[in-house]
Amino acid sequence: MMNNRERIGRCLDLLKQGLYPYFEQCMRAIYGNQWLSQAEKALSRDATLKRSFEETLKEDVSVILIIVTKRWEKVFKSHLSSVERALVSELIDVRNKWAHQVNFSTEDTYRALDSISRLLNAISATEQETLIDQYKQEILKRLLKEQSRPHDSEISGEESSVRERLKELLETIPFQDARLLQRALTHRTYVFEHPTKTEGDNEQLEFLGDSVLNFLAGDYLYEQYSHRRDEGELTRRRSSFVDNSQFAQFAVKLNLGEWMQLGKGEELQGGRTKSSLLSNTFEAVMGAYYLDSGIEAVRELIKPFFESVDTATVEDSIPQQTLIDVKGRLQNLAQTNDLPIPEYYVVSEMGKDHAKIFTVEVRINRKFYGRGTGNKKKEAEKQAAIDALQCLGLL
Repeated sequence: MMNNRERIGRCLDLLKQGLYPYFEQCMRAIYGNQWLSQAEKALSRDATLKRSFEETLKEDVSVILIIVTKRWEKVFKSHLSSVERALVSELIDVRNKWAHQVNFSTEDTYRALDSISRLLNAISATEQETLIDQYKQEILKRLLKEQSRPHDSEISGEESSVRERLKELLETIPFQDARLLQRALTHRTYVFEHPTKTEGDNEQLEFLGDSVLNFLAGDYLYEQYSHRRDEGELTRRRSSFVDNSQFAQFAVKLNLGEWMQLGKGEELQGGRTKSSLLSNTFEAVMGAYYLDSGIEAVRELIKPFFESVDTATVEDSIPQQTLIDVKGRLQNLAQTNDLPIPEYYVVSEMGKDHAKIFTVEVRINRKFYGRGTGNKKKEAEKQAAIDALQCLGLL
């Protein structure tokens, strides 16, 4: 089994694989064929390289990250947000600690992997991001178990109190450790207002639950339709099962809104009925139940929900363009016409951290083609691609 340092090393290598093509593309867009020499000029004159600069650039992710910071204003600021700029600086520090044989705690490892994943997401390096998410799941499971492990003296009183408060919900979802359920119901705004009364918010559990539910939805559909549907249709059907609005409906069936722990501001804004919060909480509860009782318990609980989804009705109600890989279609169109691959730019972020609305523009060869919005960057990018295809008369 890999230790934390080895896992971080593997993920830094994946970051390098995803970042280098993006880095070269952005530098070429500004400097043309002089991009490599301009990249080298960005390094300190005191830097000592054991290989040629080009070889070093391809092998050492820290060199790429350093040059991104040096060429931020001229090259990368128009592509990435200030949040990604902070991630770049953080990952330079992570790589240096890794190179100096520093031991990483479970929490530090999760933070490093999460930062790598978020940066890859920002540059749409989805293949590497997916691989890193697998490592994140392993670390997250270990981290949550460490964080939820109480002192023996705290078990009886706290557990009893939580069980009494969540008695009705526990009759539906029989957690062995009720405190895990409580954490799954705890929104970050509540933690902010009551820092000494909680063991943390539900965001990490939400990530884990999303992964578990995607797996179980795929497993369910494979059993039901594997001999009658092709892979593409199974993928489209799964998206109807794990759609955020669908999770929100599942949350309503479990009456999770009543049990959520929210900050006063979120409460006043109608958080208990907000679709995004209900969806996120449902994912968190499923992630917590997976940690508490295992995959089979979650499968048994979720199966009736999946069975209740009228997939034929759902599929018919979705606009045809959402059933197509619109980003891939737009990219194929560009390549067919000997144009550069489409680039997606976040032009605005609005709302609080837990309820962001992203606006993204898609450009081909620096020319505007479409705009889209969404609660996540990927959704906004998808809507921008749809807008572009519609403007071109292809949808």
